[in-house]
Amino acid sequence: MKILVYINFILTIILIGAVVWLFLYQKPSELVTQTLPQYIDQCGDNCKKQITDNVAVALSTISTVPKEITKTVTVTVTPIPTKPKAQTAYIPIAGPLSSTSKDWYDLAGTDFYLNFNTDYGKSAYANWDASLKVKDGNGTVYARIYDVTNKIAVNGSEISVSNKADLTQVISGGLSLWSGNNLYRVQLKSLNGFEVTFGSGRIKIIY
Repeated sequence: MKILVYINFILTIILIGAVVWLFLYQKPSELVTQTLPQYIDQCGDNCKKQITDNVAVALSTISTVPKEITKTVTVTVTPIPTKPKAQTAYIPIAGPLSSTSKDWYDLAGTDFYLNFNTDYGKSAYANWDASLKVKDGNGTVYARIYDVTNKIAVNGSEISVSNKADLTQVISGGLSLWSGNNLYRVQLKSLNGFEVTFGSGRIKIIY
């Protein structure tokens, strides 16, 4: 019994000794902390001014972005000439006048002067129309414009009506009129000698 007590005593002493040894000689791991360097502004007013001046000089040496160049272009628009609206002129020829001649017969009172190219231009166009009839509607009546000055019939001026007892309007094709201030008149002709009548007419000029 004494031996057990003695052994317990010895173990207790050893345990106490181990605890004291651990406390005295074993330190806990050190906590490693990192201390960041602290920046201290040691630049005074003169230093800051020098930095500002250096920055300004550096900026002045940098090529600036070229400014946008604005050009003013003047465009002159030439309007396309518009063709003038065509005009129309008429020269009336009075009637009625009759004839029974089988040859071309001058109708008195139908004379008129016309300076075609000078008065209306070289690009002008002319024709003529007349109302014609044959007595009893039996036969054919012919009419034309005659150039008295040049002693020729006007090309394209001959018109006719057949078997019409009432005045009937007829329109010619284009007239070929000579240059100059010429005298013109109407001529009439009957195919078979029956009485034919020129009611009235007119020269139409488009220019």
